Amino acid sequence: RLLIMPHKHSAPDRAKALEAIDVAALAKFAQELLPKLRAEVLVSGNATVDDVEKLVKGLPACLCEGAEGQKLEDLPRHPKLFVAILPSGPPTLWLEDCPDTGNRNAAVEMYWQLENTSDHRAKVVVDLLEALMSEPLFDTLRTKQQLGYVASCGTRYTQGVMGFSIWLLSSKVGPAEICRRVEAFLVDFRKKVAEEIPDEDIERHVASLAAHKLEPDRTMISVQEGIWGELQDRKRVFDRSLAEAVALAGVTRADVLKVLDVHFARAAPDRRLMIVASIGGKAKAKKAEELKALQKDYPGAKAVGSQAEFFASTKFFDNTM
Repeated sequence: RLLIMPHKHSAPDRAKALEAIDVAALAKFAQELLPKLRAEVLVSGNATVDDVEKLVKGLPACLCEGAEGQKLEDLPRHPKLFVAILPSGPPTLWLEDCPDTGNRNAAVEMYWQLENTSDHRAKVVVDLLEALMSEPLFDTLRTKQQLGYVASCGTRYTQGVMGFSIWLLSSKVGPAEICRRVEAFLVDFRKKVAEEIPDEDIERHVASLAAHKLEPDRTMISVQEGIWGELQDRKRVFDRSLAEAVALAGVTRADVLKVLDVHFARAAPDRRLMIVASIGGKAKAKKAEELKALQKDYPGAKAVGSQAEFFASTKFFDNTM
């Protein structure tokens, strides 16, 4: 997230920034910030429309950004949020030594950036990929190869930019070997999807995903979190689950294979891969050796050592809402 979201800052950087802050600086910041604040109000639960209207009308005028009755799309826009565009071709590498000097593990995340889209169908195709991959990934890398306790995968959705990650934690091998095992797994998995998984299993996964998306909220907090997530991400698609369930109806095996061929394969035309690793102080792997091995396995791979270094040579998606 640090490498693709410029507005994110690492915990060490935030801690360092705090060292320069005193009460006077905090007071000055608050005085400058408060006049700029505006309220986006979400009320759910045991309240009527009249209750909400009274609440909003009772807010101080300085917190109200739009006039009464003004359309949502006519309100002033939020500040811009950017997402870095990963370069296609050889991967971007970021390896760091873990602050925990007694840790014996190496943690690796391989992140494939897919596309910048709000299309529901594109999203659920990747959801189906995750559903199909999760069990064989764990079975191959964790159970059979016993690389480490953690071996998982999942969809990433960052300000409208879709991605997919595979992450592992191992005390037995280093990041370079983990990546080799993942690459080999992906080749076998692609063959499995193309030739071995029965049609009825694909249909069962699709039906299960749709049923999950159509499950009603059981608690008020789940309702609140879903709605607030849409406001926070600035999407305001409040029927997202229904729309995605409907989109799943047309998803097929061919859609999953296309994603694998276009974005995941070693020679894929639009492969945008980032490999991030944290190496514990007592891990068998060493940062310099692992970086050298990764650059040998991925000719042309670019190693970066900080946000600033990466952002200096990249472009960004502008997903302002």
